[in-house]
Amino acid sequence: MVLNLVEELRQVLPPVFAGTSIGQLTGDAIKWGTIQNKRSAREIPEECFVRSGTRVLVVRDPFLNWWATTLSKARQPSVQRRGRADSGRAA
Repeated sequence: MVLNLVEELRQVLPPVFAGTSIGQLTGDAIKWGTIQNKRSAREIPEECFVRSGTRVLVVRDPFLNWWATTLSKARQPSVQRRGRADSGRAA
């Protein structure tokens, strides 16, 4: 499923595009502000970006390769939280 999603994006995204357009190009699935934060924290490989003057451009294939590593299934096993008080309501 994840690979299909990445391959679909590979088909519709241009090989290089302005980072500020990533939200529009992905239906707001990827937010430029979040990408900038991860980029500044060096969580995304530098090969995913190039500069053109003052603009930061995204290089599609390296970026999608990285992005695919961040995806997981929507349904995860439930996580039990510790230290949470019971609300006292009957079910």
